[in-house]
Amino acid sequence: MACYMLCQKLGEMEMKVNNPHELVGKEVCDTNGSTIGTVDKYWNSWNTEYPGYFFGIRPTENTKDTWFRGTDKLIPVYSDYIREWGDHITLNKTMEELGRFWNKAVPCGTTTYPTDQLVDKPIYDKNHSRVGTFYGWVESDGTYKQYGCFVDPFLCDTWNVPFNTIMPMPTNYITDVKDTIKLDKTLDELKQYWHKHYDFK
Repeated sequence: MACYMLCQKLGEMEMKVNNPHELVGKEVCDTNGSTIGTVDKYWNSWNTEYPGYFFGIRPTENTKDTWFRGTDKLIPVYSDYIREWGDHITLNKTMEELGRFWNKAVPCGTTTYPTDQLVDKPIYDKNHSRVGTFYGWVESDGTYKQYGCFVDPFLCDTWNVPFNTIMPMPTNYITDVKDTIKLDKTLDELKQYWHKHYDFK
């Protein structure tokens, strides 16, 4: 495949991504050179050093049917997963690893939900105010550290948070999941929590 040829001069080290918009539209391959799909979108995160940026991959038909239960959703990855990029992007994860993360059960209140069922669901606080959208994860050696919330643009404007930003969302805040995700925290409590992870007024 074409991905076997990409960016050989860059070696095997992970690359720091400074211009995430340049990755949009590029083909993405796993660490074995198998094509996953193409980058459709990117988001900022709560820390530009780590996790860096989040990217949504539009999977090929074969990829989504084989590894991602036929989903039409974007597959989330973040900067730490990118080994190298140039004309194409190579990740440091296999397709199997990405599929395992996608199907991993997330503890939510007294029950669990597969990650893929939570991704793209709108999130509301305990007073029924829109918070944002569930998206992405951060993990280390297969252990999840954080899940993400794409913050609603209205809150970004109100709280002086950069637009197009994903903030950390503790799953123990989740009390119910149906068509939406309900939290046991208010907007003010979330703002206070996020103050610990991002510098905004």
